[in-house]
Amino acid sequence: MTGNMKNAKIEVDALSICMGINGLEFMIPLAFFAGTGVRVANELGGGNGKGAKFAAIVSSTTSLVIGLLFCCLIVIFHDKFGLLFSSTDIVLQEVNKLSILLAFTILFNSVQPVLSGMTILL
Repeated sequence: MTGNMKNAKIEVDALSICMGINGLEFMIPLAFFAGTGVRVANELGGGNGKGAKFAAIVSSTTSLVIGLLFCCLIVIFHDKFGLLFSSTDIVLQEVNKLSILLAFTILFNSVQPVLSGMTILL
């Protein structure tokens, strides 16, 4: 779809910058997904439901706090973080336009892997 836009090269550049940042940040919740899955499974296997609930709450809360941190960083530095990947002004303007969407995507994707990891076990 991006290729059909009037300035496809610029749009693809901006989208790939945002997707790269999203992919890098997404590794953190995936690590919580793996760790929480193992911990909750061990607690449930040992018959300790309270321990499994505690592990789930701690992991979800920690992942949410990290997601909020990255969300705030994207909102605060919305016009600066594109400089990590490009110095072209028009690309930086397009990344700036996508920054709010990126911030909310990072926030929502910070909790989703952890919760889906626990859902698989239950």
